[in-house]
Amino acid sequence: MLSVRPWEEMRSLHTTTRWIVFSLLPCAAILLLLALACPDPVLAQQTFSIDLPKKADLPNSCMTQEPAGSGGTFLRCRIALPANIPSNLFIRAVFFECRPSDSQACLNTQQCPGNGTVCDRHLNPVVPVDFNISQPGARAIEWWGWTSDTREATLHFDVTLGP
Repeated sequence: MLSVRPWEEMRSLHTTTRWIVFSLLPCAAILLLLALACPDPVLAQQTFSIDLPKKADLPNSCMTQEPAGSGGTFLRCRIALPANIPSNLFIRAVFFECRPSDSQACLNTQQCPGNGTVCDRHLNPVVPVDFNISQPGARAIEWWGWTSDTREATLHFDVTLGP
């Protein structure tokens, strides 16, 4: 004798699956509408990187001849947006890293304001991450740092852009 139960269970499973699908359809539609209505954060914010040499006499070197505190020298790097960046994007933040980070050339290099004594004589001792966060408009900035070591290192910058 054959049991009718497997067919009933199959029909019940089919009904449950249909109920779940129909219940989730409005949620999926709402998420789709929200995705279309809200701007994509990837499009709103971009990042590019730039590497500049620290050592004097190299092309695009950041080394200056300006004496700074504690017997060091100021570093000044001009960071400008490449021409292919859309005109509605501006510099929002600049993050600095000296590479290779464990080298003596990097251990004796820092961004201004530093600990206050090495950049205290600089006219504009600002933290570069503060650039243009509150007001759009800057497409080029000057980053300032300090070093007491004239050996070569790479000054690496990650520049965040936004509208």
